Amino acid sequence: MTVTIPDVIVRYYRLIGEPDIDAFVACFTDNAIVADEDRTYQGPAAIRAWRERTAAEYAYDAVPETVEEEAGGNIVVTTLVTGTFPGSPVRLRYRFTLRDGLIGALDIRQ
Repeated sequence: MTVTIPDVIVRYYRLIGEPDIDAFVACFTDNAIVADEDRTYQGPAAIRAWRERTAAEYAYDAVPETVEEEAGGNIVVTTLVTGTFPGSPVRLRYRFTLRDGLIGALDIRQ
């Protein structure tokens, strides 16, 4: 089965490598939740702070390798992340839950 990658996910990965944090945060719903490194960030202000912190601490690239759609409709993207962080490179699973064309939840795990 071929999975069509939703535009907002394509935009999310493109914006990881760009400095436009406003456009990055605009990929998420107003009440979106991001789970990353055993922390949870909810809402635009928290997601902005998460993005600003990670961008300031590390230079990194995130390259999607595989995409699958789960039974519940979530999109799971296996991503190769390389950069200036301990343990680089690492393969992570990004689980996207979409709502109204935006990211309603993002869970990032190994």
